[in-house]
Amino acid sequence: MRVNLSEALQLDGPANFRDLGGHPTVDGGVLRDGLVFRSDSLSYLSAQDLARLRDELRVRTVIDLRAPHEVEDFGHGPLEEHVRQLHMPIVDQTRQPAGAKPEQPRFLTLVEIYQFMLREYAHRFAAVLNVIADPETHPVVFHCAAGKDRTGLTAALILGICAVPDDLIVADFAVTEAQMPTMIARHTGRVEAATDRAEVAVQNYGAQPATMAAVLESLRAEHGSILGYVEAAGVSSEAVLRLQTSLVAPAP
Repeated sequence: MRVNLSEALQLDGPANFRDLGGHPTVDGGVLRDGLVFRSDSLSYLSAQDLARLRDELRVRTVIDLRAPHEVEDFGHGPLEEHVRQLHMPIVDQTRQPAGAKPEQPRFLTLVEIYQFMLREYAHRFAAVLNVIADPETHPVVFHCAAGKDRTGLTAALILGICAVPDDLIVADFAVTEAQMPTMIARHTGRVEAATDRAEVAVQNYGAQPATMAAVLESLRAEHGSILGYVEAAGVSSEAVLRLQTSLVAPAP
């Protein structure tokens, strides 16, 4: 299963780029390698990174889940010139607009934030899943800034649709926790050289296993299953079948 950091793709720019392939399913299948990748920001690919994603992994589609202001500030990165680039934001803002009056909202746990995102932006998650379900998009990379929240939830839904066990979905999410120090160091280092603000800075929340475990439990309690959630969100049964068929190699 692809949840070991030593198996993550080592790149100069992204620190949280990895293949969803290799995960076993509950019925003995396994997700195929080289079709669907998750990542943190692709804005800072090196020339070597670009060659690897374009020529070795043959990435065909990139789905950028970041908010419009993130793309405006940091760009899509150099891979944009070589692939089908789709901007499909999950949320519209990750910071208060300039000049907005600061509010004092109730403190929310990360579980509550994820539950809110899955409830309020279900149609946006569904739109992303419908794109990834099309084999013509593969190999595809989906990403946000840190590859933790929006990307983590999208990855969990894909793995759940493909019948990957919950403990492995949780483990895949938690890989990001170990990657955060490297990611933050890279981004803060770029601030000193180029700009006054890092795309990824110190995080208020980590990627603890208990967070994703609680989110999966709440999805099952409300919708019966992850499939129940995605179908209610607007992913067609045909798209679910395409995703399962294209990504899962059945048991021999």
